[in-house]
Parts: sequence; C-alpha cells; structure tokens
Amino acid sequence: MRSIRSSLGRVCSLGRVFGSPSRFARAEPETRSLPNAPPFGGGCQRFGGAFSQAGPETRSLPSAPVVLGCLLALLVAGCPEAPQGPRYRGAGHEGRRAGGTVVTYHESTVDTLDPHIGWNELATMAVRLCMDGLLDYDTEAQLVPSLAVAMPTVSADGKTFAFQLRPGVRFHATEALPGGRELVAEDVAWSIRRLLHPDTGSPGFSFFTKIVGAQAFHDGERDDIPGLRVTGEYTVEFELTEPDQTFLNAMAMPFAYPQAHEHFDHWGDDAGKHCTGVGPYVLERWERGVQLEYRRNDGYWGPHTRPDRLIFMENLDRRVASLRFRNGEVGAIHRQNTADFVFYSEAEAWAPYRNSKPISNIWGLVMNTELAPFDDVHVRRAVAFAIDREGWSRARGGRLTPNGQLIPATLPGHVRNLDGAHHLDLDRAREEMRLAGHPDGLDEEVTLLLGEGDVGRIYGELIQSDLARIGIQVKLRPLSFAAYLQESGTRRRSQMTFAGWNMDFPDPANFYEPLLHSDSITEERSMNKAFYSNPELDRILDDARAETDRAARAALYERAAAIVVADAPWAFIFSDMKMELWQPYVRGYEPHPVWSQDYRDIWLDLPRERIR
Repeated sequence: MRSIRSSLGRVCSLGRVFGSPSRFARAEPETRSLPNAPPFGGGCQRFGGAFSQAGPETRSLPSAPVVLGCLLALLVAGCPEAPQGPRYRGAGHEGRRAGGTVVTYHESTVDTLDPHIGWNELATMAVRLCMDGLLDYDTEAQLVPSLAVAMPTVSADGKTFAFQLRPGVRFHATEALPGGRELVAEDVAWSIRRLLHPDTGSPGFSFFTKIVGAQAFHDGERDDIPGLRVTGEYTVEFELTEPDQTFLNAMAMPFAYPQAHEHFDHWGDDAGKHCTGVGPYVLERWERGVQLEYRRNDGYWGPHTRPDRLIFMENLDRRVASLRFRNGEVGAIHRQNTADFVFYSEAEAWAPYRNSKPISNIWGLVMNTELAPFDDVHVRRAVAFAIDREGWSRARGGRLTPNGQLIPATLPGHVRNLDGAHHLDLDRAREEMRLAGHPDGLDEEVTLLLGEGDVGRIYGELIQSDLARIGIQVKLRPLSFAAYLQESGTRRRSQMTFAGWNMDFPDPANFYEPLLHSDSITEERSMNKAFYSNPELDRILDDARAETDRAARAALYERAAAIVVADAPWAFIFSDMKMELWQPYVRGYEPHPVWSQDYRDIWLDLPRERIR
C-alpha cells in the first residue's frame, strides 16, 4: 500500500504541474489557467511554482512527447516523497494571534456569492467568510446571536419575533460601497424583500413565506410585506401567519444575511461575482475557477485574531490536495480518495489533528417523476430496491453508512426499522419492473447526471452495474458542478440525477421541504429535483412545521417517511462518513456540526517549525 501511495503522489503532482484537469475542471484542451503557487512550497511542487510564476496566467500545454520526457526524467531522478506525518509544527503560543496566510480549497468551483441564489456547500463556505447573519450556530448546533445582540424576543402566541442589531457593525469598503457604512435594520428588511421578490428567483423563498404577506408578495399580488416591520434604526420585527418551528433556523441561513442595496445597484447582474458584506474577511479578488483571495476585516465586530489572508483554491483534485497538505502547503483537508483515507486513518502522527464523524446528509438517485420512465412509481421502486448499499460501502472502504430513507440516522426524524425503507431486494425490484410492464427491462437507456471526476465515475459505474441486473441500462452524463446544478434544477430536463443533500439546520423540515414539497418546484434552479408533488405529503409537512408538541411533530414526520419511501421519488442510498485533518500550526479549527469547512475562527501558530 505504501508504494502505491508514493507512486500516486508523484504522478498526481506532476499531472497538476502540466495542467491535467482536476475533478471539476472545464474541458479546455488547448490552454489551462493555472493558479499562482501557494505561499508554502515543498516536494515536487517546486516545478509547479516555477511553472506558474513566469508569463501570462493562461498558457499552452506542452506537447505529449515533452510531457512524457519530463515525466520519465523526473521519475528516474527521484522526487522527495510526502512525509508520513506533519511536516511543520507550530510555535507553541498559548493564546490567539493574528497574522499569516492560510490556504484552503475545494475540488469544485463556487457558482455565486449572491446569498439569495447560492444554495450549496461551496457557495455557503465562500459566502460565510465575507458575510454574517443575525443568528449563527455554536459548536453544539445551538442557535446563538451574531449580528443580533441577543436572541429575539418572541410573542406569547409564538408568531412575532423582534430582533435588535449590534450598533457599529459596518459593511466592507468596496468598489460598490466606497468607505463602507453602518449596518441598520432597513438593510435586514431590504434583503428579505429582495429574497422574496419574484424577479430574484431565490430557491430559499419558501423558508420565509410564513411572514404575513410574504407569499402574496412573492406571487406578485401585493407590493409590500406587512409582517416585515422596521421599528427603529437597529430593530426589526417579523410577524408570522402561524407558529413556525423552523423560522429561527431560517434566519441563521445565508438566505437571511443582510445585504447592502448599493452592492446590487452597482453590480447589477454581476453582483454574485463580488461581495460587500460585514463578515470577518473582505473579498479582494476572485479568479473564477482558480481561487478566491480574502484579507482580514480589521473592522469586524468580532475577534480580530485571524490570519491576515485566506486563499480559497478551486478545482483542486483531492489527490493533489492531499499531497500539498502533507507537504504543509494546505491548511486543512476534508475529502480524500480511498487510499489516502486509509493512510490518514492509520497514521498515528496525524491522530491529534484528525476528526472522523458521520455527516448529517443523504445521497441517492433522484428520479424525475414528470419524465418517463420515472413517471411510473413501479419503475422508481424497482430502482430503489436494486441498489446494493452494502456493496457500495465495501467499495468505498467503509466510508459510507447505508441509509434507505431521507433523514440521516444522526438527526431527529430518522425512523428506526421503517417499514418499506429502501434496501437490496432484487426479487422485489424485478417484480416492480413486471408491474410497470417491463418484465425484460427497459427498451431504451436512461441518462444519469452526476459530477465529473474519479468519484463521480466510481458511483456512476456502481449505479450502472446495479441497475443492469433489472434490465435498466444507464448512460452517464458527467458535468461540471455549475452545469450540474443548472441541468438538474431545470424542469423536464433530466431523467435521473445522482445527488446529495447536507443539512442547513438540524431539523427534518430542512430535508423534506426543499427536496420534496411542491412549493420547492420551480422552472429553473428547482431544489425539488424529482419534481415530485404530493398534496397529502404537503399537508403533513405544513402541519409539522407549525406543530409545537414534540411527540405530535415526530409522528407527522414518521407518516411523511412512510409516504416517501413508498412513492420513491428518490432511491436513498447512503450517508457519508467524513474525515477532516488540519495542520498542527492551524489552531482553533473545529469541525462544525452545521457548517462545512468553517474557517472563520482559526488562527495560525507562527512561526512554524519544520520537523520532517
């Protein structure tokens, strides 16, 4: 195993130098935009550093003979292996300090910085660095005040919430807002109105439709929202039509982060390419598809003991990211291929800087209920009972937890021993195909959307193998992340999608409503990618959102679970196990129960000292 890892490290590093595409890289065979070398170099990356420092940002790739010659020469000459443990340790300071540069990454690309539009892990990670909300979550997933001075006061009937903002919080000074300005309550109200305006097309509007007048405003039936009231320079009230057990959770989502109207006035349709926020970092530059560069906001209302700069690299393949991490060039990693996952799991030197935990998410096959053949419930059930979940877990080295229902086992709303939960049952699957009128399988292949790269290919091949056993031939259509989001969210566009959902807040409503409620169906950017509409399920979910009795609410979600596994708009497959690692000199990092890769509170223990 060790020799395999070493060889993989060399080849991956060289591939990155010569511009081989990363997991979600765009197909551009002639030229490739290469990022600047990260501030910490080492190992084979010295070739990458030299290659990226001279000349323009976009350059022609070497010819195949040149690449092959260089590759063979380098392999013969030898290349230092990445160390088995941390290459650097910190200085040993006891308290938080400011300064330094930290490099983080993702293997895909950020699609937008508009918090009213972006609703995915990547957009949230990037937005939270430069923006802030009235509420946030602590490390125990409990709601806490952020831009609000305290948790809101709530009326006796549970329908009115009054927030008071921190005075003195300022928007960043940017091109759109020279000099910056103070955040006031009207900014909160303006942002909610923009979120709910029909022209915005926000996928998150349904979280806020219980505000009095919000639904009619969104439907274009009125010009105001009576339940949204600015009562003072720093105070704002929300009045709901009925109690809503998830409203405060919604107010902690990026959808509700207050915005400066000047930003949208200035940038127009390009507003999502820039950031004018109040968060701990200021966005300085975004070379799309390469990296986002942030600097510390010294006017931030919270602690200032943060790195001077944070570089968020895009399109970094997980194998290359692992090599750079072991060389001390990347501050933390959050995804690994199978070989690296095994290595880090067994490496004692990384144990103090490692955290493994199940993730509150669900992955599965989303079947478009408006398109053949998945407009037939029997075909959908056949797919659901044809997937070998245990086999998938073995193929991925035990990193998956099989899960045959929507809600992960880590959250309330997961029903133990749920009758009808999806599991491997080929006899049942073949009987469902017979009931659908396809005893010998489908006459035509179906197309599956999924993400580009090695991991997408692995899952695609597992799906092809499983469904072939019941006579369904699957054609894979791998797409870049941005194209994937667009295609899968457009009505009547794709038959089947391999998709996942990470929680926004720890409540079953955050899974059922965006993924399966009829209100989440839109012509474009639809979150309900199955385009599944069931009035009975809608009524149950609406009742559950308003129900204040915990036992009664749990019973409603148990009914919802039974309906969903029977109708099978999704074939539920697994929840993830996630391993995160960080450098010894990256302090204050703690895997967050709600936010993925939350770097807002880290600090660097500098100067670091090389130990390997």
